[in-house]
Amino acid sequence: MNPKRHFVARLTTYLFLFMLIIITLIPFVYIVMIAFGKNVVGTAAVIPDAFTTANFSRLFTETSFLQWMMNSIIVGLVTTIIAVIFVSVAVYVFSRMRFAGKKKLFDFILLIQVFPLTLSMVSIFRIFVAFGLLNDLKGLVVVNAAIASAGLVLLAKGYFDTIPYDLDEAAMMDGANRFQIAVQIILPLAKPMLAVVAIQSFVIAYNEYAIASTVMIQGIDSMPLAVGIQSMIAGQYGTNWSMYCAAAVFGSVPMIILFYALQKYFIGGLTEGSIKM
Repeated sequence: MNPKRHFVARLTTYLFLFMLIIITLIPFVYIVMIAFGKNVVGTAAVIPDAFTTANFSRLFTETSFLQWMMNSIIVGLVTTIIAVIFVSVAVYVFSRMRFAGKKKLFDFILLIQVFPLTLSMVSIFRIFVAFGLLNDLKGLVVVNAAIASAGLVLLAKGYFDTIPYDLDEAAMMDGANRFQIAVQIILPLAKPMLAVVAIQSFVIAYNEYAIASTVMIQGIDSMPLAVGIQSMIAGQYGTNWSMYCAAAVFGSVPMIILFYALQKYFIGGLTEGSIKM
């Protein structure tokens, strides 16, 4: 390539990436400024007139933010464990075994994803009432694990299909059973994809609002984070955008920690899966 054209191409790429970074960071920077803003009564102002840390102090002393955050972390972690186990077993069965109705069952899981969640809210609410799960975090864990697992099975199957079946046959010749093959050979090779499943399922459960706002209707301390911080702009705390943004900033910390802890596997799972599928 001509050196001049090569320079122009690189410069264009860097400018595009720089603009993408700016566009991505602007909303986050704006939320941080509002979180530290003093006497912010609306979101019309771009830059607050003064800054203070009092919003964070009030967040921890005047609200149940830490309890909300702990509720969401518990729901997210338990959902993640259930989803990883379920997805691992389901994807191994779909990818490595043959049985009658396999394709129809897999298509049914796909159909679940097509069905809008809003149309099932009444049924979900009635199920919660029937089993006494209203205002109970266990109910959120069950429904979030089901929703996350159904979608992630579709994502993970393509990755599992890229693992050579010759490994299974070699292990069988050495006397290994299906369980040993799955636990000792296939799952270790699928660590990048399992990291994707873990992160995605945690994010789904941690951020879920629609179902939680419907079934967690009593008890301020039983609310998950998404429902709790919503009350800061439409609830008992009135309209307080500064505290809302402070909660949003501090509430994002667990997801940032999880992503950076698993980013090597997460990026590997997405890139390798996209190439091999």
